[in-house]
Amino acid sequence: MPHDPYPKSLAIAGAWGYIGLKFLEAAGRRGIPTFVFDPGRAPEHEAVQHATRIANEDAFYDSPAELFHLAMHPEQRRRALESLLARPDVPTFAILNEKPMAAPEDPDQCTRLIADVRSANALMLFDFPELFDPLTERILNTLRQYRNVKISHIRIQRSKDRENPANPRNYKRIVPIQYQESVHCLAFVLYLLARLRGSLDALFAEGLAAEAQSQPYRPPNPQDYATVVDGRCQYRLTLGSLPVEGLTDFTAGAEGVKRRVIRGTCDGRSFCIEADYQEGRKTLLVDGVDQAVDPDASSYDAVLKTFSSWQRSVPRHELLSGVFPNPTFAHATFQLSSVLWRCCRTKRPIQLASSADLLAFDAGFREALPTFARY
Repeated sequence: MPHDPYPKSLAIAGAWGYIGLKFLEAAGRRGIPTFVFDPGRAPEHEAVQHATRIANEDAFYDSPAELFHLAMHPEQRRRALESLLARPDVPTFAILNEKPMAAPEDPDQCTRLIADVRSANALMLFDFPELFDPLTERILNTLRQYRNVKISHIRIQRSKDRENPANPRNYKRIVPIQYQESVHCLAFVLYLLARLRGSLDALFAEGLAAEAQSQPYRPPNPQDYATVVDGRCQYRLTLGSLPVEGLTDFTAGAEGVKRRVIRGTCDGRSFCIEADYQEGRKTLLVDGVDQAVDPDASSYDAVLKTFSSWQRSVPRHELLSGVFPNPTFAHATFQLSSVLWRCCRTKRPIQLASSADLLAFDAGFREALPTFARY
């Protein structure tokens, strides 16, 4: 049996996908008993041998796992959510949900899901790996040791070559990059600043301004897409007076990085924090000094460990209402993704006065988009 603070057992829906297999590998390394459900053909993968496959979907969602991971696209989660949120023994398990919170064309699903989780008294957190990573806690602890912290600039980049036809993973359909990948960068910024300032409302108290531009994604399998989706997004957010510059890039030749740069002053002294969350070369530098991070540390292991630690040490109501990757937090990231998408679509900046305005924002995603054939 695994030792605390890992979950005692895990169930993965959509286990044969890239993310599902990564969690399956992490569970196998820790000896965590794992149930899996995926109607597809099981891949030739060593981690599959250590899992218990449940072919019947209803039986899978009734399995006695402590943590359920929904490694599926938003349109595939309905059955899972209906089954799990209806279980009478909700306090005995938790749900790790994938991003985006909803399909871009169904933003109302966000508020419905928040209400459903609340009424079921379930615990659900979303899989923004950087928020669970010890790297992020080390960044926060570095800043918390000072009494007066002022962040003056944040730069965030997350990119990889997602157009290369030689990579089998690139044949999996994606949604616009603002929802697919920018959302991770946005989640990092919201989490970091809300942790330092106390809440999401405080973060947006002085308003939000956004501008962005994008380029289309050119998939190796255009026949599988009904419409063009963005594959590159460069943007600038201004939170009060704080500028946040971001780049997410899936286009051919893009460098594989998950880079974060935070500049400002602590007790009047300037500082620069640089981090890369890319597995295989994770780094953390404070004022140019290497902080001795394990470059190969598993992000998926960290998600399981941190989720379980939070679940056992933080009351459920606090996990669902505080600054954690809960449904309310995921809704804010979804809405910010919508703001970026809309800026790119209209080629115009957007200004919002508060967090309430952000949550009420309608991107108009339902309007017709061009097909690849027309592009």
